[in-house]
Amino acid sequence: MIAGLPDPRRIERGLSLVRSLPRRRMDAFLARLRGFRVRRRELWLTNASGYRIHAHLHEPPGEEPRPAVVLVPGGGLSGEIFCTRRTLLSADELALQGIRTLHFDPVGRGQSWGHDDFCGLEGQDSLRAALDFVHSLRSVDRDRVGLISFSSGLCLAAPVLAREGARLGTRFLIDWEGPASRHEVLRAGPLPPAARTAMAADSEAFWALREPIAWIDRLPCHYLRIQSRDENSLGLGGQQSALKLVAEATRGVALSTRLGDNDADTAWRQEQSDSLRWAEHDTASLNGILVRAALDLTGLRNGDEHVGSD
Repeated sequence: MIAGLPDPRRIERGLSLVRSLPRRRMDAFLARLRGFRVRRRELWLTNASGYRIHAHLHEPPGEEPRPAVVLVPGGGLSGEIFCTRRTLLSADELALQGIRTLHFDPVGRGQSWGHDDFCGLEGQDSLRAALDFVHSLRSVDRDRVGLISFSSGLCLAAPVLAREGARLGTRFLIDWEGPASRHEVLRAGPLPPAARTAMAADSEAFWALREPIAWIDRLPCHYLRIQSRDENSLGLGGQQSALKLVAEATRGVALSTRLGDNDADTAWRQEQSDSLRWAEHDTASLNGILVRAALDLTGLRNGDEHVGSD
């Protein structure tokens, strides 16, 4: 790459996103023609430390109990990214499918209070507050609540579900290209200042709280990993992270595990990676995969059926 020029991978990702927009906009337009309107509500939640957590709820019409999904942003992003189609999946796209969809700003990001501790105790407790709120809604079918985490959002989702998932009864986790360990996290970019300070003080304690590979075997729910074949959010380590995480979750207590469209409840070895079915690294394709996965795991695509079994 020539210094000063944009990363070709970023250019391709941007072009892929642009190519996906006409179909996604048409889906929204057709829904509006059918009289389907998404309701949006701004919310303020509170975590255990008293920090105010900014959130948005996107809902289909009606008050009958429906499935719900909480979207977990990656990197230093706030939940606001899910209000647009400038990402793989927007909250409106799930709401148009009949799913009540919540996104939130982790502590220190967006409009939420505090300092970003990069998926530490405060960040994790902001997700816990979001889950508690969703599970408390009378308009939510509490047996069909799940999470979709994006990239390093898995550092929030895996520990919180390992600790709180059984209490809440959260049904599933869909993980889009999350890191397995600290090595993939650090390759993705610098940590925020508060997190760097905490890591310097006690590196092992810092990562023990955040590394998904340390928590994934304790997930008490269905676990689906979506991983691209080629360039992805973790670079060359993406497929290795996917195989490690699925293997650990399969050996753990998860209700079911799956890597994309491959066989369920299977721990794949690294040498088998070339024979596996990986997702295409195309925004339109990944958007469709994520929507279908949410419909499958909430039971909306196949009546009352769910991926995996209890």
